[in-house]
Amino acid sequence: MQKEVISQKQAIIIMSAFIIGSSSVVAAGSDAKQDYWIAWLISISMGAIIVAIYARISKLYPQEEFPTVLNTLFGKVGGTIINLIYTWYAFHLFSLILRNFSEFVGIVSLNQTPSFVFGYFAAVLSIWTIRSGFEVIGRVLSIFFPLFIILVITVDLLSIKLFDFDNLKPVLYDGIGPVLKSSFALFSFPYAETVLFLYLMGSIRKTSSPYKIYYASLLLGGIILASISIRTILIIGVPNISIQKFPIYSAVRLINVADFLQRIESTVAISFIITGYSKGSVCLYVTTKGLSSAFNIKDYRKMVAPIGLLAVLYSIFIFENASEMFYWATEINPYYTIPFQVIIPIIIWITAEIKSRKKAACTL
Repeated sequence: MQKEVISQKQAIIIMSAFIIGSSSVVAAGSDAKQDYWIAWLISISMGAIIVAIYARISKLYPQEEFPTVLNTLFGKVGGTIINLIYTWYAFHLFSLILRNFSEFVGIVSLNQTPSFVFGYFAAVLSIWTIRSGFEVIGRVLSIFFPLFIILVITVDLLSIKLFDFDNLKPVLYDGIGPVLKSSFALFSFPYAETVLFLYLMGSIRKTSSPYKIYYASLLLGGIILASISIRTILIIGVPNISIQKFPIYSAVRLINVADFLQRIESTVAISFIITGYSKGSVCLYVTTKGLSSAFNIKDYRKMVAPIGLLAVLYSIFIFENASEMFYWATEINPYYTIPFQVIIPIIIWITAEIKSRKKAACTL
């Protein structure tokens, strides 16, 4: 099968959209309250450290598939085990995204329709994309992601008259503890989730720099997320955020320009569709890529449809209700993801550094 190749620009767009993903409607870092901006600064600094490790791994093994890299570093058995661990992580994350989408549409719009219907159609879109080739994501987002940025900027500008900067005061009223907790939550969701892009780096053009891709995406995606979240705080304030399931959506509903331009909350849904589509498709790609490598299946596309539909079924049973979903995102997910996002990548990085230096020493 012909190798799929995406450009550096496409990789940055895909990763930026991935970072924004479901965070564009499911607000993370709510424990920081009015100090969200401080939590954001800390979390993006933490993200800058961990993505340096991801980029270094990619730099040490350019143009190589990640499962192959794992086999080189840890042997066939060890590499396959780590590969399957990340395959599970990607599959679980894809199911979470489908559930996020289902709950969002079901709560804010079509509450009489079974939620799995929305997840099913979202999964079908990702299945069609991956079966058509991963390059399709790059081409689609090259068109729609700039429109998404324009949409976010437009909504920010229309919201200015609703801003109340007193909503950002007092600073550190509850101390540094909630801020650090929120920083950790923001770090794990979404910044460190970019660990899955190790599976894509083998498809990046030779002239591309993993460091540029990771850092440009971290900065672009992080700034957009901060803009959306701080806008929400400025409009409706912390007390209202705490009682809303989707506060970002609720804040945009209040925009009213001269009784002419109003009820533009559909822009939030459009944003979620664009960025959620990117994140879900990446997760589905990584899942099928990982499984095909583990079981020596030459064409990963044969597995896309059954894995995608299985994720839809799993998304139905993963949570009892929306409250449980939000509890997972804020209280459990940050700790659940530590092995995938931090511990295993550090082990991979250290092993890769040692082996590469030994190889360099042998060639002298």
